[in-house]
This record gives sequence, structure tokens and C-alpha cells, in this order.
Amino acid sequence: MDEERLFTLSEATQLIPQLRTILIEASEEFAEMRRLNPHIQKVRDKVPMDGFTPHGVPYVEAATHLLYLLQQVKEMGVHIKDIDKGLCDFPYMRNGRVVYLCWHLGEDTITHWHEIESGFSGREPLDETDR
Repeated sequence: MDEERLFTLSEATQLIPQLRTILIEASEEFAEMRRLNPHIQKVRDKVPMDGFTPHGVPYVEAATHLLYLLQQVKEMGVHIKDIDKGLCDFPYMRNGRVVYLCWHLGEDTITHWHEIESGFSGREPLDETDR
């Protein structure tokens, strides 16, 4: 298994513009899949009766593109926690232990961190020792 990448605050911050672009696009593809899903489900229910839907190709295209976008983020070493919110965690060494820097779409920069186990609800503001 590959060793998890640890980010500095500066390295993580530099990825924000690229992540913002990818996550907006990923959110749009995920929304498209949710929009098409009722049509796809109708066809799934009819599969024994040779079901077909014109929505199948756009659904598969959206799913394929979404997977491509998510793979790009994974290759950066960033953890996506919520596609809709564009919520990301960056593994970060803080006071000798690994925690996550936390950022989501709508935030200009990284201002919080949290323990690995606590998640978004346990976010704490960064302080001077993090800068």
C-alpha cells in the first residue's frame, strides 16, 4: 500500500484553485446522475422485458467523467469527503500527529483542521503554529 501524502499548509493551499474547478465539475456530474437516475431505475425494473432508455448513455458518460475527476483528486493525495459540498481533507502533520486540513467549496482558503476521527463537525481554526 502506498504511503499517504502529507501536505504542508502552503502545498494544500496551492491546490485550492485546481480543486475548486474539479469539484464544481464533479458536483455537476453527480447532479446529472441524480437527475437521470429515476429514468435509469425505470429501465432497471424492466430489464427482464428488454428495457431501454435514451438516458443510459448520458448517465454512463456522467458517471465515467465523475470517476475521472475523482481519480484526479485522489492522485493529488486529497481525500474527498462530500462531492455536493466539495468537502476535502488534506493529511497534515500537526504537533507530531496526522490530522486533516479541512476545506470546502465556498471557502477562499484553508482555515480549519480536524482530528481524523472527528470529521467536519470537529473542525478547529488553524492558529499561528500552523502557518
